[in-house]
This record gives sequence, C-alpha cells and structure tokens, in this order.
Amino acid sequence: MLRSVKYGLYGAVLAGVVGGTAAWHSVDKTVALMVDGQSISVHTTASHVGDVLQAAGYHVGPHDILAPSKDASIHDGSRIVFQRGRLLHLDVNGVSSYVWTTAPTVAAALNQLGYSTTDFTSVSRADRLPLTPTDLTLRTPRYVTVLHDGKTELVTTTDATVGALLSDLGVQVGATDIVSVPTGAPLAAGETIVVGRVTRTLLTADQVLRYSTQKQSSASLPAGQTMVVTPGKDGLAKITYDVVTLDGKIIGKTPVKTVVVQAPESQVVSVGTKSSSTPVAASTPVTAAAVNVTPGSAQAIAKDLAAKRGWGNDQFSCLVTLWDHESGWRVDASNPSGAYGIPQALPGSKMGSAGPNWQTNATTQITWGLDYIAGRYGTPCGAWSSWQANGGWY
Repeated sequence: MLRSVKYGLYGAVLAGVVGGTAAWHSVDKTVALMVDGQSISVHTTASHVGDVLQAAGYHVGPHDILAPSKDASIHDGSRIVFQRGRLLHLDVNGVSSYVWTTAPTVAAALNQLGYSTTDFTSVSRADRLPLTPTDLTLRTPRYVTVLHDGKTELVTTTDATVGALLSDLGVQVGATDIVSVPTGAPLAAGETIVVGRVTRTLLTADQVLRYSTQKQSSASLPAGQTMVVTPGKDGLAKITYDVVTLDGKIIGKTPVKTVVVQAPESQVVSVGTKSSSTPVAASTPVTAAAVNVTPGSAQAIAKDLAAKRGWGNDQFSCLVTLWDHESGWRVDASNPSGAYGIPQALPGSKMGSAGPNWQTNATTQITWGLDYIAGRYGTPCGAWSSWQANGGWY
C-alpha cells in the first residue's frame, strides 16, 4: 500500500511536469529587437514591448523613437524598433544651436538635417554618434573674392578663417603686408579680401638748395628800385629717403639722411632809398638801346615795359623774384642747358624774334621774356607760381 502510493505520487508529479513543459513553450517567445539599426534576437516571456526593453536594460527617453508602443502586446516573432535620441551641439558657420536626432551616425544625422556632403564637418561622417552630447562644427561653401599680387580670384571655400583661406590659396602674407580683413576673422559669404604688398627701400636723390636773398639799403638808387649786387647760386644736397610702397605705389617718403654737396650762395640785392627830391648824380642814362646794362638798370627797363602792359608793382615784384632766380638780371647769364639771358630763353636764339641784338641788349631780352610770360602764364605772378610748383623752371 505504501509502495503504490509512492508510485502514484510519482506519476502525478510526472504528469505535472509534462503538462508544464507544454505551457512553458506557449509563454517563451523569440523577438527581433532592432536598436539603432542593429538587430538583436531576444528570448523572453514578457507580454508587452516595454517589458522586453526593460528586461534588455533599455530605458525609453522623451527623444527616443519606439515602434510599436511600450504597451503593445508581443508574440513569438514580433519585431521591435528602438531608436535612441542623441543631442547635437551644432555650430554652423559660427551660429550655434542644439538639435536632437535619432540617427546612429554623423552622416545619417547630417542627411536628416539637410546638409550637403560638400559641407565641412569637424567629425568624420562615418563615425557613430554616442548617446552623450556631441559637438559638431559645419561650414557650408561660401563665395569669396581675393585680390592679391595684381590678381583677382573668386573662390568657393569651407575654410573657417581668412588666414586659412589664404594659406590654402598659397598666398603668403609678409610681416609688413596689409590684409583688409584680420587673418583670424571668420570668413563671411560674399566678402572681398585684399592683400596689399608693402615694401620699404632706401632711395637717394639730388635736391637743389635754393639760395636766399639778402637785401641792403642803397641811397644811390631811387626809392623802390632794386639792383642785384651779388648773384645768388643754388647749392646741391643728396638726400636719402626711407620709401614705403603699397603694391608698387609710394605711400610714404621720409628723409633719413642729408649730405650737402655744395652749399648755396646768398644773393645780395640793393634796395633804393633815394627820394625823388634828391638830385641824381650824372650818369649814363638807361635807354631802350642800352647794351651790357647793370642788373639794376635792367630792372628799371623791365618795370617801364611791364607798366606799359598794365602790370603794377605786385606783378613787377613777382617778375623781379622770378628773374632774380633765373639770371640775377644779367644780360650774359648762361646755363649749360643752353638757356641764356635775363629770362633764360632756351635756346637763347629764340629772343631773336624781339631784335637782332638779343645776345647783348637788355631791352630785347626783356621784351621777349615779357611776351613769353604773357603768352604762357598770363602774368609774372602766374609764371612765378609755376616756377615754384615745377621745382625751378617756367
């Protein structure tokens, strides 16, 4: 009796085990779990999607995508798609923003966001995105104009800065060169960048040192009349300049050294103080036909001829200053260039149009000189202004 009970219990237990195995097969399921594009085969007894994910160690966040939903029932062979959200810190052409994406790779994320494969990215497009925030810098192609070394280049670039672009173009910037935009500045679409070449050189040039005029009173000359006692003589200096050029054009010129080769010699001029009531000592009268007259007499002739043209004392003063510098009012003044006489006609034979004795006659020379001034400059003061502006010739 005891034995039969034992076997009866064993049979009952065995029957229970056999029945339980059948029930177990009805609960156990195989589910395909696709996480961020990667498939995992999961054996589970869970009834809902959420339970499968929880058992697999996954938590569904607010930026994740899950299909079907967590509450959906599952069966053997069910397929669950789970894409986890990733936070991107984007810097696009210097503009920052935060974007969530469920793309597993950089390339897929950029494609979702609509960025071209021609854009620059600071992270390889082939990289997978981690679940932690990712810093990602993008630069879209920009059109930029670069002017340098006489050339104009219109380029498309994704470089970050002006300096990077110039480096890519092979445009070297020297220590003294000038760039219109700082090399460290970010590139802006449509901007123009100008690279100016700056050079510094030493240049030595001759400079005429104009003589000064010293005036002394003379009681032997009528008041207002002047006479050159000692003709002045210009000097010569060699001046060394520090010359700064920008693209071949001089923008700065600073004298750094001066060597006087020949000092100028001052001109001495007597200024008459004799009043008209003072008896004039007997002397050879100055006439229109006078030959080899003194500078003072030549000035007297010129003043008379200038007055006949309607030129007053102001114009005569300019004439005196002009021909003081040109010839010292000497009839036989000559210059290696071929200029001759009081007005320094070049060549002197031009004065033959005013008279045959142009080589020795003051009136002939002065007449020609006044005609020349009137025809070219209008007045003696106009001629003197031109002489100053042109560095000593008129």
